[in-house]
Amino acid sequence: MDQHSETIIEALNALELGLRELGLWSDSRPEPDALASTMPFCYDTLELEQWLQFIFLGRMREILEQGDALPESCAIYPYVEMLSGAGKTVHPRLAELIQQVDRSFSGESGSGERI
Repeated sequence: MDQHSETIIEALNALELGLRELGLWSDSRPEPDALASTMPFCYDTLELEQWLQFIFLGRMREILEQGDALPESCAIYPYVEMLSGAGKTVHPRLAELIQQVDRSFSGESGSGERI
């Protein structure tokens, strides 16, 4: 496995751990209709943390397990900014972890340098 993939896996693991530590991880799956939304981030049916757990992390782990190519970029943080602008509180630690995931896919370090 190459360094880029390892960096992405580390960021995904950190995101899952962060969701658990913040008490945002759920043992109950949302209803199938909620998971089938066609809207970006399922914003009409799921909370951000539900989308991260049940859609995003699940899909990324599936890609990794199957050995398929990972996306070249990830842009979840702009959605976090949109939520914040709409008055929805996103825990600062969760926002930080999401930025880390976005950077890991683009191959940038926190300083903007390529890794």
